[in-house]
Amino acid sequence: MAAAAPSPSIDLRLRDRVVVITGASDGIGRAAARQYAEAGARVVMIGRNEAKTSAAARAIMAETGRRDITWLVADLSRQDAVRDLATRLRREQPQIHVLANNAGAMFLDRHETVDGLEQTFALNHLSYFTLTLLLLPSLYAASGTGAPARVINVSSRAHENAKVDLDDLQLRRKFGGWRAYANSKLFNIWFTRSLSRRLDTARVVSHAMHPGVVRTRFATNNGHLGRLLRGLMDVVSIPSDQGADTLVWLSGADEARQESGRYWRKRQVQTPSRTARRDDWAEALWMRSARLAGLDADELLQQARESHGRT
Repeated sequence: MAAAAPSPSIDLRLRDRVVVITGASDGIGRAAARQYAEAGARVVMIGRNEAKTSAAARAIMAETGRRDITWLVADLSRQDAVRDLATRLRREQPQIHVLANNAGAMFLDRHETVDGLEQTFALNHLSYFTLTLLLLPSLYAASGTGAPARVINVSSRAHENAKVDLDDLQLRRKFGGWRAYANSKLFNIWFTRSLSRRLDTARVVSHAMHPGVVRTRFATNNGHLGRLLRGLMDVVSIPSDQGADTLVWLSGADEARQESGRYWRKRQVQTPSRTARRDDWAEALWMRSARLAGLDADELLQQARESHGRT
């Protein structure tokens, strides 16, 4: 029997902190939302489906006795939905202490979103990029002396299998579902590193993490083949609570405020693949992502820093 994950609430500075987590209605996201609530955080759960997300939030409130969990619904594969979500969050949560970018999926067939983007890229990477940048004012506003706000990006060891063509981010020439997924998980690490270089890390830090192979419904959206893949993954998978452990721990642990731009697994800093350490390619992705999102990313960063400078 696998050992239980250590309690993430021990020694974490999460009580009364506002935590926004995407992909929160199921799997790792739902498990993390419960752990955040148990640690005393005020949790905002983001999901795609109203019924599923609200049911998950109400169940967690019943299980934990908390009454301050809220939820919002958005299809994060659409850039307009990401922008609308960011606007609502900034209005309702002027201070956000933790943004946990967890939403993601694998699609074995290629489809494009309404924005003309390959859906894996749109959901697994560009939603992280856009949502984070648009929430920078709330993140900077939440920081305090010795207590930076945190951006945690859920990546995966799958990044080691990435095969990236920076001139074909949408994989129009040679699509593969696993390739698209692995690439997106590499992009999560590149985004984390590029973001960290631009942040005032005394105010906001960013990290990426690998949750492990987790027993969730991941990949079952792909019909019979997806269910077969899910069955194979479940042979070596861990429970969602264990998969969420490092995510929640990074959100409050002292070790994660003293560094930024790192990649973590099982509460330990890991060295990602050689490609993941190609910061020149990460910068190229940053510039392309900003263009695709229609954002002046560096201007948004500068404005957030200046409007919430030290007093």
